[in-house]
Amino acid sequence: MIIYVWGSIEALKNLVVAYIIAGAWGLGLNIVAQRVGWDRINHDIKFYVASPVTLPAYFAGIVLGCSPFLASNLIPALAVALIFGIDLTPLLMLLPLAVLALILGAFLSLSIILRIKNPTNISAITNPLYTFTITLPPVYYPLYALPPAFRWAALAVPSASLMEVARWVTGYTAVACSPLWPVLSLAAWTTATSVLVAKRFKWGLE
Repeated sequence: MIIYVWGSIEALKNLVVAYIIAGAWGLGLNIVAQRVGWDRINHDIKFYVASPVTLPAYFAGIVLGCSPFLASNLIPALAVALIFGIDLTPLLMLLPLAVLALILGAFLSLSIILRIKNPTNISAITNPLYTFTITLPPVYYPLYALPPAFRWAALAVPSASLMEVARWVTGYTAVACSPLWPVLSLAAWTTATSVLVAKRFKWGLE
């Protein structure tokens, strides 16, 4: 209700998109990455390495096993959309972007926690990282609300770029820049985190 009074239906449309993208981002960055990190530190991952399970199958299994947590974001998003008569069709176009948000979030978190040895530091890293990438950048508020000089800096945060692409894809709310710039930012982040994770995550018996 507060968001509706503050920004009318446009703010609620942004909220619906933010619930989905932030939910997928948080699922990867926090829950999936923690699970993989704990499996690695506790050496549970060796059971999977010694089995016929492949690395893609292991990662997909972790994602599917943790996916029910995403319901805490999807249900409010759908509820808000239905209550205020927001067209749900554009949300279908967010599915590939949500998958990218999940994978990129997981890779960003794993690129850090795979380099630590103390298991108590896993949550100490992922939880603040989630707060920093969701609360401060323009995720739950539009990018155009920032002064022009700060918009480019905000796009350097992957969650903000994901949301700007999501706004452009759904057409729910106004965008602040060409989609080319957030897409380039996401491509750079995906490449960098993939390389960092690949250097530390070896699927094989040592």
